[in-house]
Amino acid sequence: MKNRQQVKKAAAEINALVSANETLYAVNPDYQPVFFYVKAPVKYVSSVKNLPVDARYFLVRTANEAEASTTQKWAPLGAQPLARVRDYSKRELVLFKVAP
Repeated sequence: MKNRQQVKKAAAEINALVSANETLYAVNPDYQPVFFYVKAPVKYVSSVKNLPVDARYFLVRTANEAEASTTQKWAPLGAQPLARVRDYSKRELVLFKVAP
């Protein structure tokens, strides 16, 4: 029961920041039940370098946070962390937005 509450809380945090008409990209997320509750369509990619150039929102595990923050893929725009959410196993995911 507590895990379900954690999952729904994480989804609510994401839903508050990513509108339902935006695509949310998930970079190598492992199993994430949170995506069942996220309103935006979710697309999976294997790495930050595989994100499309038109991506505006994406989630990474903390292990990929440095790469996501420093990639020049969207120059002159940059990827900025918006939020940190904990998944059902208490591991952290970082939500990024590509913006000026």
